[in-house]
Amino acid sequence: MSRSFCSKVEGMRLTRLLPVAAVLLALIAACGDDDGPSPSPTSSTPTATRTARPSPSVTASATPIPTTAPPTIHPGPPGQPLGFPIDTAAALGVVTGDTGSRIIEWGAGPDALSYTRDAQASTDAEAANRSGWDCRVHVEYEGQPAVDWYIPVGTAIFATMDGTATLYALTMANGFDYYSIPREPYLGNPDRSRASVNPFPGPSGGLGVYVEIDNGGFLTTSAHLDLVRTAAAVPAGAFYAGYSAVTDYAGQFDAIPDTRQGTPVAQWPVDRGDLIGYSGDAGYSEAPHLHYAIQRGGANALLCPTTEAGFDDGGWLLK
Repeated sequence: MSRSFCSKVEGMRLTRLLPVAAVLLALIAACGDDDGPSPSPTSSTPTATRTARPSPSVTASATPIPTTAPPTIHPGPPGQPLGFPIDTAAALGVVTGDTGSRIIEWGAGPDALSYTRDAQASTDAEAANRSGWDCRVHVEYEGQPAVDWYIPVGTAIFATMDGTATLYALTMANGFDYYSIPREPYLGNPDRSRASVNPFPGPSGGLGVYVEIDNGGFLTTSAHLDLVRTAAAVPAGAFYAGYSAVTDYAGQFDAIPDTRQGTPVAQWPVDRGDLIGYSGDAGYSEAPHLHYAIQRGGANALLCPTTEAGFDDGGWLLK
């Protein structure tokens, strides 16, 4: 509606407006909308040396965040990676069935604490990997120790130490699905006769979506996350330019790039026990799970989070 028209309406004599007063009042009120919508607020960019990116399209709303219980916070020094990034009482998925037809029964396995303490430390490879890969299988297939737990997509993941969290996105795609590679040979203790160390004809997707927490002394990595749910849990002011809780991430990260380094999406300070994201199935992931790794600051080698034999610097989950 033009300003000139509105001015004429507002200047008309009231004696001529009595029969149509309600109509004219509505027209005058509409004049206040001539300036258009207010500009959208922009998310603040964390203090870090990053390259700004163009604003992507956004969706109407983010995927709802599942209900979570508060974590049990480890009482040890806040600068050390102590305790579990998942609920220790959570029932894990467990591999069942015969070779060639193995599946994961969700929620039918041991709790995360007893499995990590007892099974993953076992020398029985089948028992040690029935609910997620242990450090020894990670070294064999990925070259560095780490631990996995088979948990459903959307399981809450928590910080195990104080530090600065950074959310990275490499791909939302699953490497096995992307290349139509069967997952079954890789479930639990891999079937070496069918599970090649290099199963993909192109890039694997690596960690997919992951959160690193760095405090100078240690760095932890929680990987194969659900990007949409995790982004919805990130503090509003933590996003880098071009990203938000409702960004159309699938439009940017649906392919698997030829790199192992993810794109930084957000960065924010965390304390041990803070929610940092939700589990998923992105990247080199034979089943929905959390991949958890620990590294000392300034060192290249990862540590063994469990008490498996053959690793000098280990047992951090159980300290």
